[in-house]
Amino acid sequence: MPDIRTLFLTLFLVNTVLTLMLFTFWRSQKTHDGFRLWMLSLLVTSCGYFLYMLEGAVPAFLCSTVAGLLIMLSVMMRLDSTRMYFQSRALPRITYSILVPGILLLFWFMIIDDSQIMRGVIIGLFIVPCFVATALIAIRSREPETRSLRYSFSAALLVTALLWTMMTVHALITPGDHSLGGPDPINTIFFIVTILMDIVLTASFLMLNMARSQGELKQSEERYRNLADNLPDYVLIHDREFIHYANPAATRLLGPAEGTLAGQSIYSILTPASAEAAREIIDAIRRDEFPDHLSEIDIQLRDGTIRHCLIKTVRIEDAGLPSGLSVITDITERKAAEDALSRANKKLTILSSITRHDIKNQLTALAAYLELSKEELGTSPTASEYLTSEMKIVETMGHQLDFTKVYEDMGTTAPAWQNVNAGIRRAVAALPMREVRVDVDRTDVSVYADPLFEKVFYNLIDNALKYGGEAMTTIRITSEETGAGLVITCEDDGAGIAVGDKARLFERGFGKHTGLGLFLTREILAITGITIAETSGPDNGARFELVVPKGAYRFTGETVPPG
Repeated sequence: MPDIRTLFLTLFLVNTVLTLMLFTFWRSQKTHDGFRLWMLSLLVTSCGYFLYMLEGAVPAFLCSTVAGLLIMLSVMMRLDSTRMYFQSRALPRITYSILVPGILLLFWFMIIDDSQIMRGVIIGLFIVPCFVATALIAIRSREPETRSLRYSFSAALLVTALLWTMMTVHALITPGDHSLGGPDPINTIFFIVTILMDIVLTASFLMLNMARSQGELKQSEERYRNLADNLPDYVLIHDREFIHYANPAATRLLGPAEGTLAGQSIYSILTPASAEAAREIIDAIRRDEFPDHLSEIDIQLRDGTIRHCLIKTVRIEDAGLPSGLSVITDITERKAAEDALSRANKKLTILSSITRHDIKNQLTALAAYLELSKEELGTSPTASEYLTSEMKIVETMGHQLDFTKVYEDMGTTAPAWQNVNAGIRRAVAALPMREVRVDVDRTDVSVYADPLFEKVFYNLIDNALKYGGEAMTTIRITSEETGAGLVITCEDDGAGIAVGDKARLFERGFGKHTGLGLFLTREILAITGITIAETSGPDNGARFELVVPKGAYRFTGETVPPG
């Protein structure tokens, strides 16, 4: 019969090996709630068995009392771990306080009233309910796919609980030496069963984790397969040459009569030009140069019809092999609609240009006749007043026609980076500035805006000149970064804007002249998300704030000469 130290050494080594096994699995595989706590409980158990093994070499309260406490703690940790795994809830931390009276009783029956039997009874009264509670949690779980594993896990717990109960009852009713190192043959049976149950419990808990991971992987595969099967887009998985999987949408449109694309070359469904482009994309992916944009390709159907599509290809692993996943979106109808819209816009632009040119010619002729009429009518005050009003009407109509040309061009050209100071200087050069000075605080600010952006400052400065009054001397333009972006402020020291007019400043037609300048300014800025507001206080000059969102401005480090 092996001695007590050999048995405890065996238990220590078994739990240490189980701890290392779980640690390796934890580092390399996905685990679930409670796994790490179970691993730590094995480590605590190993420490307890190690202290038992040192009996006689260290003080008795260490090798017996502290070891007993560690065993009790490890059993509670396993209960906590099982609850976390099956119910996703940890034990309340206050529950661990039950260990306090346990340790006090162990010390009492070690130091005050030395009794090996009572220490065993105390440990048994603590761990048997924990084993039973742990088993009940596993049995009551609603995971039919892991029923056999849960039952084996619970059976190992209940067998261990029964063994502890039998040991405790046997020690209480049978006289003799019942210490762990005593001659009682039931001790050997206890150690052998404990070793086996430790292995079965940990193996079952590990397999429960593996089974749950496999179940989640299967659900994930089913979810993504359902997604791919029901997508209206065409989904292809290929080895960069031959198709391995095609979703039903791709098969219905592109497949041969027998209804499958698997085994076909991915390039066989493309036009020659698109096949060459697709090869370049796939070669880039093979070189780890991932295209971060959609590419346009043309697909040729069995009847020779061409479909215009967008394709995005990424690298994946399929059955452990490097593969490509291509998602193809059919844009044939959208492209046809865009082409039709482009043609219609082109026709409308031509019609608008011709009409505008003809009306301008007629207005020029009308203005000339009005001037001649003014000379012929002489000095009649009433006639002169009428003719002056008519000339203003003609001038206004001319401005409105010019506005339609600007508004027509707005948004037709892609936005670009533009230096703010350069645009301001061009506006100043085109306006009658009188003695008004324009100060710009920095010359290295660029914004991402519509090419008509320079008209923004043209209109703001023009408005200041028209409405600021003769006392106005300075227009200041400053830039400041804030949490919302870059705030560009254009303010003057002129007469300011009436409070009642501020709410309608940016409405089309509001103002003393054409009423289109500030309206156009707001529309140009809105193309790239820039906002504008009038923020002046009472009795101050006009103050306009442009808020440029983050990402739409930059400081180039290059200054533009002030003039």
